[in-house]
Amino acid sequence: MKKYGAYIRCGFLEGCAYRNNLITGMLANFIQTAVLYYVWKSIFIYQNTVAGYTWEMMRRYVFVAYLCNSTFTFGFEMQTAKRIIKGDIILDLLKPVSYREMQFFRMLGNAVTEFGITFVFIGILYLGANGLHDLSINRIILFLISFMLGQVIKFGIQYIFSMLCFYTDNAYGVSKAREVLTNFFSGAIIPLAMFPEIFQKAVKYLPFQGIVYIPCSIFIGTFSLSESMQKIILQIIWTLLLGIVGNLIWKKASSVISLYGG
Repeated sequence: MKKYGAYIRCGFLEGCAYRNNLITGMLANFIQTAVLYYVWKSIFIYQNTVAGYTWEMMRRYVFVAYLCNSTFTFGFEMQTAKRIIKGDIILDLLKPVSYREMQFFRMLGNAVTEFGITFVFIGILYLGANGLHDLSINRIILFLISFMLGQVIKFGIQYIFSMLCFYTDNAYGVSKAREVLTNFFSGAIIPLAMFPEIFQKAVKYLPFQGIVYIPCSIFIGTFSLSESMQKIILQIIWTLLLGIVGNLIWKKASSVISLYGG
């Protein structure tokens, strides 16, 4: 466990050292959230419900979506690409932990900083706008479980996309493609229940919903307790599947590494 603790500490110190990047990323997400908040507010002026959502539900959804989307934001595709180009990836292969575990625990340490700041900030805003209305211990516990599973799913998706850096020099394009797909299909921008029916059916077969939509829906109460449990089981399944797929892709991607020199 000491070796994992070292990576967590390294990630935490990295987040503190590059706090400008952290603050910039959080600010960008906050601006997006603020825009969405006022867009939805203007929409609900003219109608009471949209796809079963009231303004009170949507207001809570926007705040919680910001919390889910502002943790584990440090995508490591760019870093992976740099280490591949420089040849430093070989040093990672020689370490006593797998590359996947190393990246996960390093990001976990970085996420401590992100989550801590975001939780306090969004908590103050949420309580100011919504108060303690409709909060229950059961839903909070289920939300926290779902939230943690969602972050693991988010990491699994980032890890798989980072493997594409073994085959391309355009890591920026890979990173942005993953970011766009994650934001859109996770429900960070629009709740998936508002998608056209054909898109809703397609999204059911994708892991992205486990990042934002499922935790948020559990928190605001659009899922019953039994439905919440089913969705958490679905998140666990996706966590396992992404882990298996990530390991398979890693074995294939790492086999293309070539060493030159002496």
